[in-house]
Parts: sequence; C-alpha cells; structure tokens
Amino acid sequence: MRIIVLILGLTIMISCNSQSNNHVKIKKKEVLENIGILKTAGFFENYNSLSVSQIYDTIYSLRKREYSEIFKRPYDPGMELDAINLAVSDSTKVLFLDLEADVGKDNEVYIYVIKAFSQLSNNYFKPTEIKEYWESETGPIKVSFKSKGLLIEFEPEYEDDWLHGSVFNICEKEMKKDGIRIVDCLSDDGNGYGQAIALMRLSKEEQKVLESKLNWKFTSE
Repeated sequence: MRIIVLILGLTIMISCNSQSNNHVKIKKKEVLENIGILKTAGFFENYNSLSVSQIYDTIYSLRKREYSEIFKRPYDPGMELDAINLAVSDSTKVLFLDLEADVGKDNEVYIYVIKAFSQLSNNYFKPTEIKEYWESETGPIKVSFKSKGLLIEFEPEYEDDWLHGSVFNICEKEMKKDGIRIVDCLSDDGNGYGQAIALMRLSKEEQKVLESKLNWKFTSE
C-alpha cells in the first residue's frame, strides 16, 4: 500500500501542477488524442488489443479503484490527465520519482526503486535477493541485489530523506547490458519537474514521436 500511495501521490502532484499552470480543463478529446500518441510511442503495450477509447476506460477504471482504496471510500478522481500523467500510468515505460522520497531506516525505499526499475524494463532487468541495510538512522547504507547471478553491491550516501543518485546509475548500467535505452524527460518546457525525475524507456524512434507530437524534451538525443 505504501508504494501505491507514493505513486498516486506523485500523480496527484503532477496533475495539480499541470492544471494550475494551464488553468484549462483538459477535455476528453485531448486525453484520447494523447493516448493515441503515447500508444504510437510504445506505451500501453499490455493494452495492444484495445482501442484508444478502451484504453481510456481501462485507465479510468484503475484510477477509481486505486484512489478508492487510498481514501477507503468510493472516489472518482476523474480523467482530466495531461500527457505526462497518462504516461506515468504505464510503469513499464516511465519511472516518475520525487527524489525527496522519505528515505530512511526501515522504509526500504532503495528496494522499492530497484523493483521499479525492473518494472520500467518490462521485467527484462530481473534483480533478485534485493537487500537494504542501515547500520544506524544515518547510515552507512548498504544495498545489494543479484542480476543474472552476479552480486551487485553499492553504498549510497546518506542524504537525509533524499535518494542518492547511485541507485539510478547502478540500475541503468545493468539495463544497458541488455540494450535497454533509458532517457530523462525534461517536460515540454525543458525545465523538468522540480525535485522529481521522469525516466523513460524509449527507442530513438519512440523518443522522436514524443518530441514531435508532444514537444517533450530529453537529456539524451
């Protein structure tokens, strides 16, 4: 449940930021158009057999169920989602994280992030025996996992409740061994998402679709 709250909390944050910046209600027609663009860019692969309208309905149904679980009552969050919020709903293509992620002893945030990278890879990256050990409330921290039978170990520096960048470097390095391409999306204005990051698994062709159709910018060409 903690993971669901974290993901949906981030999605709520993006939604609020997007709508407050635009001051424009996002119409269903625009949402459907963006789903179509994202589908062209390799998103929603699990829904390949569904039409754009059916994908819309599926995402909407999942949102209502997940939000209702969080608030412990029937809750309709609506579907006024801009393109980035739609993209975030596909965890096999996007890893969106607030870097101030409540990192701390017993919270196992590094374990969560490593598992999230596995999802991002569509399970081509399959870390096992993931462990996170803290000697004290302020570290030292030791994280380890196995990848293709090899033991991977690293010691992220303690940075209060912020994630240390080593976890991203380690996971991306392992994914590159399988030819998985990860890029950092900087949003449509190139300014990024504040203290959050949006990592995407994209081929060069898929990236070009998002650049031309949604005007998204990336750190890697």
